[in-house]
Amino acid sequence: MALLKSKIVVVPLGEVDFIMVNRLAAEIGPIFNHSVDILKGMKIPEEAHNIIRGQYYAVVILAKLERAKANPREKVIGICEDDLYLPDVNTIIGHADTLSGTAVVSLWHLRQEFYGLPEDDSKIYPRLFKETLHQMAHLFNLSECRNPKCVNYFSRMMPDIDNKNKRFCDICRRNLTDVT
Repeated sequence: MALLKSKIVVVPLGEVDFIMVNRLAAEIGPIFNHSVDILKGMKIPEEAHNIIRGQYYAVVILAKLERAKANPREKVIGICEDDLYLPDVNTIIGHADTLSGTAVVSLWHLRQEFYGLPEDDSKIYPRLFKETLHQMAHLFNLSECRNPKCVNYFSRMMPDIDNKNKRFCDICRRNLTDVT
């Protein structure tokens, strides 16, 4: 029996900047010591759209991403531009399901314009990168960090994301090494 390959798969969902997705895929592989593939883009599932809220239900998106897995050892993360929600949370930036090994990150709330501020494209990628690492940490069974400078810190507001580093603290890095 062939060994099932453990890798990370990045899936653009809808209209996402492919250059940004490609850069993200190139940078997260070495951090998690895994190879990274980029799948051809997928459409956001229509059944995820909540007409009343005008948002997309993250759990339905994760279920679609799970079906894209080639084997159970893969970790799949979708990147989208759409506004996501969970039933008990009005807005989310990302969500991960450790059991399915899937996660999604949305650029919707990472953009300055959402907060009524002038557009600033230079802030989008660093925020995407940090939030992707945070969601990936969940997929590798790391608990959220209490260090506000660690990339694995739970960000409640945009300044939290901007103020944290682009890397794991020493404790999270050791814990990540133990599970990868």
